[in-house]
Amino acid sequence: MEIQNPDSDSCFPKVKSWGGNVFYQFQGFWFHPIHLQATKQVLDHFKPLPNDVILASFPKTVTTWLKALLYSVINRASINQLVTNHPHELVPSLEMQVYGGPGANSPPDHFPSNTSSSSSIFSTHIPYQILGETLNSSDCRVVYVARNPKDTLISLWHFSNSMYLGQKREPQPLEDIVSKFCGGSVIFGPYFDHVLGHQKESLERPEKFFFITYEELKSDPNIHVKRLAEFLGCPFVGEDTEEQVAGGGGEEL
Repeated sequence: MEIQNPDSDSCFPKVKSWGGNVFYQFQGFWFHPIHLQATKQVLDHFKPLPNDVILASFPKTVTTWLKALLYSVINRASINQLVTNHPHELVPSLEMQVYGGPGANSPPDHFPSNTSSSSSIFSTHIPYQILGETLNSSDCRVVYVARNPKDTLISLWHFSNSMYLGQKREPQPLEDIVSKFCGGSVIFGPYFDHVLGHQKESLERPEKFFFITYEELKSDPNIHVKRLAEFLGCPFVGEDTEEQVAGGGGEEL
């Protein structure tokens, strides 16, 4: 797939978003230039295996907690890895670690992993509308976590302002990000299109796509962790307890 250099004026539609960042539109969604190039690498090279699990989400929707939770469910024998390793190390991001950043373009099976199972777990913020063909190329399973849009927006606002701590720059006004969020011109946005892409697939193919909200998990973690384990093909039996796994990741993540 050919993607021109996003710094080129003749490339994609672009918009100035919060913090002075310029985002580029690709197939209806907005990307930071770094993420756009990494997305190209993912589309060109990532070949999910049948046992792989993909955690998909919009930014700032408690993805880190879900990384810990997924790892706990799939790798119960090595759940203590979460004590010594950050979830980002155990569940690497396709566009930010595997095919972006240091060591980019490394095949997933060469990427460092701490796992006791035959399944590799990866995360991504790339929308289904773009990554769908890749996801559907194998029998891999996809878990999507969504979050209340208001809380997602506020979390994005705090995150964007934290990026400029210590710099001589005024905090981004909340009104600015509200306008951009509602208009869709935020990183990996539009938010609602992002969520609906995966939700639609989960309704049509529940055996492959699992859709859950943070609010559902928080309200009754044991029930939903049990559902998640059954979806992943590793239900709780014998000494296994969903209560232990549900608390293993730690909501503070």
